[in-house]
Amino acid sequence: MSDHDPATAPAPRPASLLRGIAGGLAGGLVAGAVWFAVVIGTSSMTTYLIPVIGLAAAYGVYAGMHRPGGVAALLAVLCTLASGALSLYYIERYLVGRWFADAGDSAEIPLVPYLDWMGEVIGHAFAKGPGVPAYGVLALVAGAWFGRRGFHDIRRGEHSGRAG
Repeated sequence: MSDHDPATAPAPRPASLLRGIAGGLAGGLVAGAVWFAVVIGTSSMTTYLIPVIGLAAAYGVYAGMHRPGGVAALLAVLCTLASGALSLYYIERYLVGRWFADAGDSAEIPLVPYLDWMGEVIGHAFAKGPGVPAYGVLALVAGAWFGRRGFHDIRRGEHSGRAG
């Protein structure tokens, strides 16, 4: 039985799942922070960077669990959703606040995202156009794909995911 073949790998242990969740959230949030830095530098949404969150979350899950597969794909998608939503909240909060400041006004959007505020702010970002939803779907697909397939280990020259 191989730990790297999703078809024959044993079920992941709880510690492995926790490491996968922690790694996925860390990877997704780091990617979100980089996206936020780019937004601050450009004053533009730069939605084309959203799929990187899915890739980073999937890599974090893989690094934590040390195996690809269906469970890793599910965790990568959930970590992508969570870290993507938080990143989008803070980016949209920044952009709306900047827009109000440029108009000589202020927007009182909480720093700590309550669920109702999070829904409003993310809804505003989605209403701007098709970019956020489209690239958000790509982020989820990237998370699922790389969570399921794994990553190539360049140092050893072997593939860590399924054969084929």
